Amino acid sequence: MIIKLQIYNFLANKFYLAILNQSMSQKSKILVFLQFAIMGFFVLDGSFQSKPILLIIQIIALIIALWGLLVMQFGKFNIQPEVKENANLNKKGPYKIIRNPMYIGIILFFGAAVIGHFTFVRLLLFFILTFVLLMKIEMEERFLEQKFGAEYIQYKKQTYRLIPFVF
Repeated sequence: MIIKLQIYNFLANKFYLAILNQSMSQKSKILVFLQFAIMGFFVLDGSFQSKPILLIIQIIALIIALWGLLVMQFGKFNIQPEVKENANLNKKGPYKIIRNPMYIGIILFFGAAVIGHFTFVRLLLFFILTFVLLMKIEMEERFLEQKFGAEYIQYKKQTYRLIPFVF
């Protein structure tokens, strides 16, 4: 356990230093750091499931997130809420239905991790992670509206933020 914490601290510090070199607002830096620090905690703490239904949920979550990543293309997606200058509004693949497939994949994956190995600390971290992702979505949508204007506003009307037919 101590070795896991040392590895986690090392990785978190390296990631934080990498963030400092990016051109992001202070709020973006904090949100991205929290997102990856919490995800790192879950991964190092044992997030993969042995219970079949939870493992299936995690596999589906990974497929959704990776599909979103592949459709967005590796060099064009952004871990920060700010929109890249050369960004395109992607409406293909999972983006036809939901605007944030990578985030719903993260939420499903780590939600299953909390259910499979429940502790109140893991539950609290999961709620913080979800809150951080929702804050990033709010910021991203403002930036996307600024960049794409009416086209993005129309796209928002035709899609769901995270959960099809619900939200």
